[in-house]
Amino acid sequence: MEQIFEKTIAQIRESFGLAGGIMVAVKDDKVIAKECFGEADIKTHRPIDSKTIFQIASCSKAFTTMVAGQLCDEGKMTWDTPVKQLMPQFRMMDKYAEEHVTPRDMGCHRTGLCRHDVMRTFVREDRADLVRRIAYFPPAFTFREKYSYQNQMYVALGYLCEQLTGKTWEQLLKERIGEPLGMDMYFRGVDSMEGKNAALPYAQKDGTLFEVPEVVGKASNPCGGLYTNLDSLERWIRMLTHGGELDGKRIISPEGFAELIKPNVCIPGKSAHPQELQKSYALAWSTAVYKGHPIVFHSGSTDGFNSMVGFFPEENAAFALSVNTVDTPAYNCLKYILCDMLLDDVQDDYSFLIEQYQRSVNLGPDYSEEEKVDLPLSEEESKRFCGHFYNPGYGTMEFVYKDGHLCQLYGLTEEVFNRVGDDKFVGFEVMDTRTFRANFTEDGNVWMRLSTDAVCPIFFEKVQ
Repeated sequence: MEQIFEKTIAQIRESFGLAGGIMVAVKDDKVIAKECFGEADIKTHRPIDSKTIFQIASCSKAFTTMVAGQLCDEGKMTWDTPVKQLMPQFRMMDKYAEEHVTPRDMGCHRTGLCRHDVMRTFVREDRADLVRRIAYFPPAFTFREKYSYQNQMYVALGYLCEQLTGKTWEQLLKERIGEPLGMDMYFRGVDSMEGKNAALPYAQKDGTLFEVPEVVGKASNPCGGLYTNLDSLERWIRMLTHGGELDGKRIISPEGFAELIKPNVCIPGKSAHPQELQKSYALAWSTAVYKGHPIVFHSGSTDGFNSMVGFFPEENAAFALSVNTVDTPAYNCLKYILCDMLLDDVQDDYSFLIEQYQRSVNLGPDYSEEEKVDLPLSEEESKRFCGHFYNPGYGTMEFVYKDGHLCQLYGLTEEVFNRVGDDKFVGFEVMDTRTFRANFTEDGNVWMRLSTDAVCPIFFEKVQ
């Protein structure tokens, strides 16, 4: 088994580069694999161990729904009570959705909103403000029409838990999950990683690794701000195999746990593995059937880290992993090796997953043929496009002229745009592979399209 891991990691490193990672698998209360590999810091060659801290990104969502499930057990809420009844100040642009959206809708991504993630680089610290801005996000779909992954609604769900308890999301996680399970927990924007045994975040380009800035800001923690380590992830997945209990301590009722993994909405598209079928979304968990076995799992991705946590509810088996390098197929490859190990069906080679990633994943812009140009822009011409632009949900962004191009300044982003028409510009944000499109109007305003993020256009009014 160890040879398969080593072989696959070597293949990934050869094609993409990979700093290091952690992984663990348990079955029938026994650890059948627990590995730390590679380096937390490639400059100092500091190794990874079972206490090295990793950012688990959207695998944090399951901690948010766990707390919400506990509050359901306690009668403070239900999954199907309109949020408006629990939190009267909650607002949405779609007034029907505003009146009817429930915690379940928030937790299974069927509110009608698309991602709108770029604005989280602008609102980084104030959770209440981030939730308030949801009122100004135009819906991309009708309410409950379809699955559409949405991070701010998880922030709102975490904020709802805060409103019902009078404690912060971070306090709730530590008191209700971390302490009972014996997990080490750290939080983005709250706990500094400086001086700690923490993995540094890396990305790769053409197989060469480079360190990337750590994601900052605590506002959006309920959708992805938890840091932890391998020993703690082992405790978490042991609890999952017992349906909410560990070492005699039950943190959620059996009925409450079952609710967390009950499918709510179909997820379209294919999985990374051809034998993983019938994907749906529960509450911070994806569900599917893998090689004939029901599986529950969730991935997490942020700048520098990819993670995966999952379990087979009928097999008393679970796994967790994280790597500190993005833009590689590592977390999917390692996921399926661990799954096959738990099902006693390990293959000799997993390079087909690497090949599929190379075929299907586009890390570049999705420019049309008409947009693959860079028309000249003089400083004089740029004056009609430069200035400050405002949207009540996104706040203020600025366009300036820089080195012959239009440059967008917004939150933590500074994006260079190519001119592709008289009043049309495109830009590409490498780290999150987002294509930006800016269409300026005759009266000086601008419509922004953010592919892979906001599929609906966002209107910004020029304010100066």
